[in-house]
Amino acid sequence: MTNEFFEQLHADPDELTRIFRRDAIMFYAEHLIEQNVPFTFAILDIDNFKLVNDNYGHQMGDEVLKIVAKSLQKETDGKGFVGRYGGDEFIFVFPYLVDYDTVWKILFRVLKSGTRLEFSESSINISYTMGCSRFPENTTNIDELFTLADKALYRGKVKGRNCFIIYLPEKHANIALQTFREKVYSPIHLHAKIFNILTNEKRSVDENIKQAIDFVGPYLLIDHLCIEDKDGLRHEYFQPLFKDRVYAPFGVESVVEYVSDNGVFYENTVIGSKHLESKLYKSFVEQGIYAEFICILRAYGKVFGILRADMVSVDTGRIWQNEDLVLLENLANIMSMALYIDSLKK
Repeated sequence: MTNEFFEQLHADPDELTRIFRRDAIMFYAEHLIEQNVPFTFAILDIDNFKLVNDNYGHQMGDEVLKIVAKSLQKETDGKGFVGRYGGDEFIFVFPYLVDYDTVWKILFRVLKSGTRLEFSESSINISYTMGCSRFPENTTNIDELFTLADKALYRGKVKGRNCFIIYLPEKHANIALQTFREKVYSPIHLHAKIFNILTNEKRSVDENIKQAIDFVGPYLLIDHLCIEDKDGLRHEYFQPLFKDRVYAPFGVESVVEYVSDNGVFYENTVIGSKHLESKLYKSFVEQGIYAEFICILRAYGKVFGILRADMVSVDTGRIWQNEDLVLLENLANIMSMALYIDSLKK
């Protein structure tokens, strides 16, 4: 991976913490595997972070995340790269550093960077739990590498937190993270599944996008999920009941003007809207769409289209949960990165 490309990944950081986004770190890990470069992959959880939000509020929680991210970036500088996976989870890649003693020293230093944060009216103790796995010693598959690091993280939590675990098959192979049913519905598994679909280099980007849409659509019970670009609708998923409906394009340019700066838009026509006179809102109503999610497919100044999800059956009483919208946004983010990388090859 060239320095120029890596700088471009860094130019689109996590919105809150300003460090790498998870898809940038995961793409980098995939690149190292393709180049057969040994590396350590690690997952970090802030211990009992929920208590920070519950006791001090989400604004304080966001401030803690920013401080933690800056500290983790400082500790990994010159050794590896850190990104925010989501919530209070961070992921790391340490290229060429796989020797057990070397990894132990790095993780120990990161662990000890946890501290007591002093604010004007309160103080918060910050500690971490970490789990890591190594390529190619433990596995040559990115999905399995993540799972093994997650097993090590789980072992650290069971031990009482504020520690790190380096995955060793003789010690940790039999750890069961969850039942299969729980795993299928876990956010981390779903996000990892989407990532693996969209980064499969044995298929074209278009084939990967179609598979990702076909995977997410039924899971979220979406009536219509599609990519719309300047040429119209493509890669559509339909609930069988609504396959014969005609879904008209909204127009990418008009959507880009309508959607907020963060590139994400959610509308519910049943409960009303602040945009009753807008052309886009009228298009929802005309097509019988009662709930709409749109995310602009955009990376480093390039707009590739929009990801849109339409709900047209109001009788079922279905409603998207926040985690559903996060899943759709993550789908759009990884899709945008995949389209951007594909555009560099042309």
